[in-house]
Amino acid sequence: MNSTLPATDSDHPHVSVIVVGSGAPLQSMGWYHAVQLLDGRIPSAQLDHVVEPWWTCDEARGTLEYTAFADWQQTLQQRPGGGVQCWSHVADVPESTTPNVPRLVILSARTSENPRLLAECLRHLDCRAIFLEKPGAPTVRELQLMQTQAAAAGVKVYLGFNKNVSAYLTQTRLFAEHADEPVDVTFLHNNAYPNEPAALAECFERNAEGMLKNMAIHELAILATFYDVTVDNIASVHVDREFSLCQTLIGPSTGQSYTDFVKLRFRIVTWNGKSASIAADRCGGDDSVGIVTNSHATELARFIMPDADALAQIPMLAARYPGARPYFFTQDPDYRTLKERVVQYCLDGTPPHGVADLDIAITALQLAEYLTPILQAQLAESSA
Repeated sequence: MNSTLPATDSDHPHVSVIVVGSGAPLQSMGWYHAVQLLDGRIPSAQLDHVVEPWWTCDEARGTLEYTAFADWQQTLQQRPGGGVQCWSHVADVPESTTPNVPRLVILSARTSENPRLLAECLRHLDCRAIFLEKPGAPTVRELQLMQTQAAAAGVKVYLGFNKNVSAYLTQTRLFAEHADEPVDVTFLHNNAYPNEPAALAECFERNAEGMLKNMAIHELAILATFYDVTVDNIASVHVDREFSLCQTLIGPSTGQSYTDFVKLRFRIVTWNGKSASIAADRCGGDDSVGIVTNSHATELARFIMPDADALAQIPMLAARYPGARPYFFTQDPDYRTLKERVVQYCLDGTPPHGVADLDIAITALQLAEYLTPILQAQLAESSA
C-alpha cells in the first residue's frame, strides 16, 4: 500500500487536505480518497492530516483493521517532506502554519457520525470547504442543521455524489437533449448481491435506511441536480409493477423484519413538464446505465459506468492495491473529478460544475422519504 509518487510541490498554489474518517486500509472510501491524493492524481492538492477515531482507539485494538491502520499510519508519517500526520480526534489537528494555503476537509465517516464530525470540523479546522460523503446524514433534519452550521461558519459543503460528474450521465443527457423525437430517460443502478433470501436479508439489515436512501440516492441526486425534481413539484409518480419487487425479510443479526425493495423502477413527471425514470436492482450486476428510449419503448441508446476508459485502468489499480474493494477502481475517475473541482473552488472560487451541495443532498433525501411509502403502497395495491 506504499505510494511512491511525490507529494504536491508546496511552492506552487495548492490546497492542504485533511481526511476525517479514513477508515481501514483497502476497505473504506476515506482511505481511497487519501490514496488518490498520495498518488499525486489530484492536481494542486496535498494530504497533510488524517483523522481516524475508530481504528486508533483501544476498543479496536487486536483487530486486523487496527493493525492494518497502524502499519499505514507508519508509512504515512515516513513520507518525504515531513510526512502525513495521523490523529484520533478532529480537535487534535494543529492550526495551520500557512494561512495562505486553504484547507479542504474530506469527511468520509459513517453516515450516522457525520453531523457530529462536521460540527467539529467547522469548530476546529478553519477550512475553506468540506467534501462530505453521501448521503451526508441519516435524516433531512440533520442535513438542514448541518447546512445552517456551515453557512454560519462561511464554509461551503459539497457532497460525494460521484455519478453527477460521470461520463455516462453526461452522454445520456446530451443524447436525450439532441434527439429528434420525444424520448424517455432511465437511470439504472445495479448491485451484485446474490439473488438469495439469506443474502438479501443481510443486505436489508445492513442498509436499514432503505434502497432510496442508500443505493438509489445517487439517482435521486441526479434528478434533483439536472431535472429540478423536488417533492413540491412532482405531478405524478408511477411504479413499474412488472419490474419492481418489494419484500419483508428477517435480519440475520437482529432478528427484526425489514421491508425494502429488491428491485424497483418508477417514473416521475414534474409540474413543469420534466420527466425521468429511476431503476435499481440489487441483484442486477455491478454497473450503472443511462438508457434512452422513444415513445414506443424502443431503446435508442445506452451509456454505461464504468466506461471503456475506466475499465482500462482497473487492472493497473487492482495490481497497485490488491485486496481493495473493486468499486474504488470502477469509480476512480469520477472521484478524481469531484475532488479536482472542489480543490479548484478552494483555490480561486470557481463553482464546481455538477458537484452536489447540501441543497441537493437535502432534496435527494426528502425525495427518498417522500417516495418510499408511495412506491410501496403502489406495489401493495397491485398484489392485493
